[in-house]
Amino acid sequence: MKLAPTLLALTISAATLATSTWARAEDAPSLVHPIYAQLPDLPENEVTRRAFAAAATRYKIAPLEVIDIEGAKPPTAPKTLKATIAKALKLSFSEALGDLDTDLAEISDLGGAGLTTAELSDVYLFHAMATARADWNAVVPPEMAAFNPARARAFPDYVRAAMLTPDRTLDAHTFPPQVVADFARGLDVARALPRVTLVIHGDADAMISVDGAPPLPVNGGLTIKDLPEGDHFVSVTELGRAPWGSTLTIANGTYELTIPDRAAVGLSDAVAAAHARRMGARFALVGERKPGAGSRLEVRLVDLSGTRRDGVIISATEDEHGAVDAAVMRLDEQARQIQQLEIAGTLTPAAPVDATGAPDATAPTLLAPPRPRATFHDDPAAWARDRWPLLTAIGVVAASAVVLGLAAR
Repeated sequence: MKLAPTLLALTISAATLATSTWARAEDAPSLVHPIYAQLPDLPENEVTRRAFAAAATRYKIAPLEVIDIEGAKPPTAPKTLKATIAKALKLSFSEALGDLDTDLAEISDLGGAGLTTAELSDVYLFHAMATARADWNAVVPPEMAAFNPARARAFPDYVRAAMLTPDRTLDAHTFPPQVVADFARGLDVARALPRVTLVIHGDADAMISVDGAPPLPVNGGLTIKDLPEGDHFVSVTELGRAPWGSTLTIANGTYELTIPDRAAVGLSDAVAAAHARRMGARFALVGERKPGAGSRLEVRLVDLSGTRRDGVIISATEDEHGAVDAAVMRLDEQARQIQQLEIAGTLTPAAPVDATGAPDATAPTLLAPPRPRATFHDDPAAWARDRWPLLTAIGVVAASAVVLGLAAR
């Protein structure tokens, strides 16, 4: 009969200890700091961010930090072109010509990024008008061009404008007669040019715009036919990569372009480690969108040295949030295992890295399945941790049963 009070005391003590240990774990600083790296101008950001934030909340990781990744500096020509055209139409040729020279240099470097086909044509048209200083009093007959060197220098720009918009007709009420006449001559030249083909090779996720046309997916290979011989502008965008642009001079029947490798755009592991250290955590758990079909999300674990310990790329659509939960749970557990090895002295803790530090030290990304549940024989502590809620419930039930038994006596 004396066994029952002893058993009751032990059971209640165990339950109390479990409850207090759980409470301390709830109050302790998070071992892992979750970060969502938000890439610029990406529609799927909201879907993947919500999925990652929900998983972090479910597994009681510290509040999610969202870091906006800075994209490439946007081109200036799309923003300034309208004002520049207004200067040319007001016959402020010197001022307009300086702005248009800047636009043409940017177009050449960036492949016309940010400009439509019609806007590219406008740049060349108004550059020609400003170069020739074609006001309403300018001499119109084409045969007089030889007596006006500026008009002759402007003519190649009229041809390029006509190459881009071969169906365009200028309004005689908007443009001076000389501009209308020289653009018409440029149309005749452009329409007579030989036709060429552009063959493009690149990543499946790359999108390419040729001469300001709507972007097309490269899908590994893309062929564009019936282009006029001469200069053409190409601009490439791709998720997770820096944009790229160029001006191609196509003088033969077929031109083959291989899109070059570009720098990756994303959150540096060194920066992620610095943010985790500032939050008092020992690891950063980073969620970041990756190229590919659907809403592909990379979840990676980074220690304070900026070393990537593990990672997985998963689909994070609205119907597949379970995959995000599994990735967060597994990497959070892996962080705890690493911490235990450090405490045991079998693993040297990571040395913090400067946020401005050197290049990331990255281990290969692992696509490992979730860790199997431990067995009692192999690892009693891990077995108990996996089943902690169940054991706590059993303890509470056992304590209740003993108390009720004693009360009945």
